[in-house]
Amino acid sequence: MKRRISLKSMFLCAIMIFTMTFNMVNVQAESLDYLGSIIDGSVLTDDNEALGTYKSVARSTYLLEGFVRITNNGNGYVGITGGTECNVSCNTVKLNVYLERSSGDGNFYSYKKWENVDYNTDCLYFSTQIKVEKGYYYRLRGYHSCTKSGVTENGGSRTNGIYIG
Repeated sequence: MKRRISLKSMFLCAIMIFTMTFNMVNVQAESLDYLGSIIDGSVLTDDNEALGTYKSVARSTYLLEGFVRITNNGNGYVGITGGTECNVSCNTVKLNVYLERSSGDGNFYSYKKWENVDYNTDCLYFSTQIKVEKGYYYRLRGYHSCTKSGVTENGGSRTNGIYIG
């Protein structure tokens, strides 16, 4: 016995397929719901870059300033830059850069780190680009240090979180 599909059945199937197509969940929209939230002092943004700086107090003898900068380079790549600058040439200059990530609903967690050191200089810079997992907010924290004649001065910097989607 042959069964024919009625026009009414085909129409109902088409409506169901059309309805299911528009009911797909967009994960990015959920993550972007956290825009403007503050986690551990960092504002969650959809900006393309964020800069964090440390400027030493007037009494500082060696450490002048430090900075970290994160950029959204597209396709899941982030650019990472940092620097430590001293008032004078120091025996040891350090720059530690920490990349952290958050889903937006909780804390930032460690993702990757770079530890840099140079000797007998007045500055140290670092730059790289890496691929990260999309759908998260990323920020940088920097540790800046200058040591001369056994005296160490240090400070920290931190960026806001930028969304990589």
